Amino acid sequence: MDVMHWIVVLLVVFLAFQYLVGPILVYFNQKLPESYRFKLLESEPFLEQRGRVFQQLHQEICESGFRYVGSSEMHMSHSALYFSVYYSEPRKLSVLLMTAHAENTTPFTQIEFVQLYRDGSLLSVSNNGLFSVYPEWDIKQMYRFPQVNDFTELLQITDRLIGKYKTKSVAEALPQGEEFSIIEAHLNDEMAHLVEIGWVSPVVRDHERGLTFKGAVLMTWKMCWPVKILINKIDVNRSLSALENA
Repeated sequence: MDVMHWIVVLLVVFLAFQYLVGPILVYFNQKLPESYRFKLLESEPFLEQRGRVFQQLHQEICESGFRYVGSSEMHMSHSALYFSVYYSEPRKLSVLLMTAHAENTTPFTQIEFVQLYRDGSLLSVSNNGLFSVYPEWDIKQMYRFPQVNDFTELLQITDRLIGKYKTKSVAEALPQGEEFSIIEAHLNDEMAHLVEIGWVSPVVRDHERGLTFKGAVLMTWKMCWPVKILINKIDVNRSLSALENA
């Protein structure tokens, strides 16, 4: 009986820390940039510093008809994202090859296909193992297939989803030389949306924004056990269902 008592106590403490203390820590520590603006990095040093998986995927993407646009990085409070952008004029389709580094975690590399449309919407298909902690936004149609690690297979999935769900949308071409500025504009639009719905503070200090307490609570709770397991399963199943119907 004493053993069960202590198991219950430890579980309550664990959940209390996640759901009560966690949002407070995130509220005071999570910072976002005032606005997104990426500096293009020298390609050769950037690629040399990436891992073998990243380098192999870079080669495969270039050999698949996508033009290498450039590479950059994004540093957040407790993580860093290093990414390269590629574009196919015939497909009007972008590829983002990204590797994320966070404290106490192993770096992971992911692929994301993005197509923009003249009505301001976008479609995203990725093999990201983590769901987005941001709220759903009706202009963003996102699908995740974390079990797909093959570039060609993920591209085929993207083609199927575009062919099924975007037949009435007109894809927007990305003029050469303006790819990064268009990406910045979409990220800054999302930032403005998060401010508008009360997730991100409109106050800027030292070129950074913080979360509102509402944003910190909802973002943290999404990543708490066991909620994150349920959200992840629902999100992946939704993507698989969309693919099955494509």
